[in-house]
Amino acid sequence: RDSWSWGEGDFSKARKSLERKPLSIERTKGSEILFGIAPCSLALSQSRRDLFRLFLKESSGSRRLVMSEFVLQATARGVPVHHVKRRELDALCRGQVHQGVCLEATPLGFKSLEEAEKPNLRDEESPNRQLIWLVLEQIQDPMNLGALLRSAYFLGVDRVVTSQRNSCPLTPTVSKASSGALEVFDVYSTDDLRSFLKAKSAEGWEVVGTVSTPEDVENVPVISCSEFRWNKPVIVVIGNEGDGLSLETQLLCHRMLTVPPGRALHPGIESLNVSVATGILLHSICSQRLKH
Repeated sequence: RDSWSWGEGDFSKARKSLERKPLSIERTKGSEILFGIAPCSLALSQSRRDLFRLFLKESSGSRRLVMSEFVLQATARGVPVHHVKRRELDALCRGQVHQGVCLEATPLGFKSLEEAEKPNLRDEESPNRQLIWLVLEQIQDPMNLGALLRSAYFLGVDRVVTSQRNSCPLTPTVSKASSGALEVFDVYSTDDLRSFLKAKSAEGWEVVGTVSTPEDVENVPVISCSEFRWNKPVIVVIGNEGDGLSLETQLLCHRMLTVPPGRALHPGIESLNVSVATGILLHSICSQRLKH
């Protein structure tokens, strides 16, 4: 009888409250939620993760064909498929841009440097091939890390190595920002970056750092990336978003590379985003290998 005394506005509020509350989906222990078409599709095809469940948006409209492909992929891998409302997907990936797809899977971790030193099949087929490794010192933003991995993969970098301390882990956000490159491209890690650089230098590799302006460096030659000539295996070292390369790492570099600006710059915008600058530097170096 009391319930019949509710007004129309009370029922409307209750209904909206229920609509806002997402379906509770219990996660498998130790799993994470990948999101986005490219990361989820590549994770399904690469078999590098253990996969638990695929979640697809109901009434996907123009992406119906894409969703059908996901169902085929998941069925082939024996992964259960759940069709859910958009609000459930929003809750699963905490409001990130999921494009109607989420995948519950085990995380990807960094590989050890010992594994990085093993030649891959491509290196064995071309023993005289010029090698380029990208080393990241304390990159902390997952969007930057993802963009760096995407550029490194696209431009032909052989290995990516990160410092363990104060570096971003390999999260689903990194995979999304890399457009799925993380799902096909190994990332290595070291807890002693300086010893690693010293060892590679002793092996005959050239270690080049990066800097925004020549005035920021002491005792290390600085040249434009367009002037750099590549005649031996090379390691390109990138510093973190705020402070760049540490002084200790700078002093282990044979040369420092910079991207020259195209105009006089206003104070406060004298540098590029780290992932954009790295893309320019890598293209400048890798294009020499393509010409060769």
